[in-house]
Amino acid sequence: MMKANLLHRCSDETGEAATWLPGLDILLWVDIDNGILHQYHPKSKRVKEHTFPEMISSIIPWKGHEHEIILTMKNRLVSYHLEKETYTTLLEMPCLHPQLRTNDCKASPEGRLWCGVMHISEHNGTASLYCVDNDLSLTPVLKQQCVPNGLVWNKTGNRMYYADSGRGCIEEYAYDSLTGAVYLLRTAVEVPPEFGVPDGMTIDADGLLWVAHWGGFGVYIWNPVTGELLDKIDVPVPNVASCTFGGVNRRQLFITTALSGLSASEREAYPLSGSLFVADVSTIAAGENHYPFTTG
Repeated sequence: MMKANLLHRCSDETGEAATWLPGLDILLWVDIDNGILHQYHPKSKRVKEHTFPEMISSIIPWKGHEHEIILTMKNRLVSYHLEKETYTTLLEMPCLHPQLRTNDCKASPEGRLWCGVMHISEHNGTASLYCVDNDLSLTPVLKQQCVPNGLVWNKTGNRMYYADSGRGCIEEYAYDSLTGAVYLLRTAVEVPPEFGVPDGMTIDADGLLWVAHWGGFGVYIWNPVTGELLDKIDVPVPNVASCTFGGVNRRQLFITTALSGLSASEREAYPLSGSLFVADVSTIAAGENHYPFTTG
């Protein structure tokens, strides 16, 4: 069993969307509730905070835009320039009910954007997984979900793994990169309740799933072929929300955590909740996915 070390102490209500930008060698992550984008520079060990007037749920690298990224806000996609600190709305999502918001969003290997949308109160059956094509067309693909979370694709791009935290499982889908169609194959991982629930995740070069477990005190490493739990990275806080490979030779795992969901006594018992952690690992990510949309 591995252990994560504290990298940056902060008090994120919901620290999410850990994202490594290899072109800039920086780590980004968000505090959803407080509308904060964190920017960590490993060389200087400094953290810069970008604040927004509304919640931010995810970060998507933007192909061909080194200093610009795509962010999901409550019901829209925006482009954000890290140096100029300006943002522009790319897509409004008028189909969203006022009680719905975006959650985890990821780009697939060929460049489609997959965006989870959930009820603010996490009501079961009210969430959906949407696909945003590179022409910004929006299509609901999976309906009657609960809390759409981790999304990853294997190296060949023909399998998609998707975690619905509300159902406590990770599903495997056949993925057609030409059309964006998905076909449910099976439940790849059933997470026992004592391990918490699967939240954000990443996939390594060997096809193993590295899954942040909300309520599970760690990142769990699952074999999606057998459903077997292979290892765990211990994190000294209950609610572990996301993880990503990065750092020197991409052999570090950055891990975000959350204060959200903890009682006053739990916040006192786990004072590092909401902080950023890191663990040295012996593997690397399967690859980098970017959104290819270009303006003009």
